[in-house]
Amino acid sequence: MAEELGSTRESLAWNPGRENVHADEKTGEPEVFLEPFLWGLFSLGGFITAFLFPITVFLLFVAPVFGLWPTDPAAYATFAAQWQEPSVRIFFFALIGGSLFHGTHRLKFMLVDAGLRGPGIEAALDIILNAIAIVGTLGALYYAVRGWLFV
Repeated sequence: MAEELGSTRESLAWNPGRENVHADEKTGEPEVFLEPFLWGLFSLGGFITAFLFPITVFLLFVAPVFGLWPTDPAAYATFAAQWQEPSVRIFFFALIGGSLFHGTHRLKFMLVDAGLRGPGIEAALDIILNAIAIVGTLGALYYAVRGWLFV
């Protein structure tokens, strides 16, 4: 049997979350365009932070203590020389930028769950925390590009 279609050409079949996630033309609710982009940055940052950050911390701070990574002064010169490689700069830019967007997004929802609610407060949290993530990411971009453009 075919389902009935309403005036908006949508199925009238039972959908438990329809009222929460769907903006109908007849209700006049504006559609949200920026929120999916911010959730995407949160997801990407979470992936980057979960997989790359522990490896970086291990290689830079834990492995040298146990003798698994060189600690002599020549190793620093080698590391500093490797910083000139584009792949290393892109790696650290993605690590810092992704972690910042993930962390600020998580902090926003933690504060909302802790009781900071209201349209004005949530909008202020969005602006402040996303500004922190954007400024931090631009700072990481500056240091990543500085060696290529400003040598």
